[in-house]
Amino acid sequence: MSHVTCFQHIDCEGPGSLLEVLRSKGIRVELLKPFQGDAVPARLGDGLVVLGGPMGVYEESRYPWMTAELNAIRKCLDSSLPVLGVCLGSQMLAHAAGGRVFKGPSQEVGWFPITLTERGHLDPLLLGLPKEFNAFHWHGDTFTLPTGAALLAGSTAYPHQIFRVGPNTYGFQCHLEVTEEMVKSWMEVYAKELRPQGGPLAPEPIENRLAENAKELNGLAERVFTRFAALL
Repeated sequence: MSHVTCFQHIDCEGPGSLLEVLRSKGIRVELLKPFQGDAVPARLGDGLVVLGGPMGVYEESRYPWMTAELNAIRKCLDSSLPVLGVCLGSQMLAHAAGGRVFKGPSQEVGWFPITLTERGHLDPLLLGLPKEFNAFHWHGDTFTLPTGAALLAGSTAYPHQIFRVGPNTYGFQCHLEVTEEMVKSWMEVYAKELRPQGGPLAPEPIENRLAENAKELNGLAERVFTRFAALL
């Protein structure tokens, strides 16, 4: 049985539909929470998943566990171990591979389209996906592409959405793993960022067609995650 290590950075941002796909393929997922004191193991198994979170890579000194995770990502890059980084995880991957992470032009929160590049359209993980599709976003940071990385998809506000480093290491700035229940949970946990609680963000881009958007995304995500599982 294949075994993948998964780093989680806040309780509400779990692996979502990714966990279901990996388990359905007989892959054992070791879910670790270094932010709560879980140790980063020396052996990561057959691959690594790094999830999202509200912190920034440039806050490494504030979050000491991040150093251990970044070292684990670098170890994977050196040994060509498959990696899937989501949101914060994609930024950590970009940083570990030599890119620079910084504040984006504005927060991108809600359901917005991303467009595959020509390389993305032919990438083994994304092959056959629509050239443009709605993904879920909740981020305010972005990054430069590491040297040699392939840009696979972008959005209007954030042109670096999906990238690949080497043959089997992927960063997804957007969230493919979310379920309808996860999005509702995030709206509660991050309520202070939304206008009803005095925040700057409108809830409409999140709530409009939530069930339909989540169902469509889950179908696409299953195809992508199944292909990632095949790399393990």
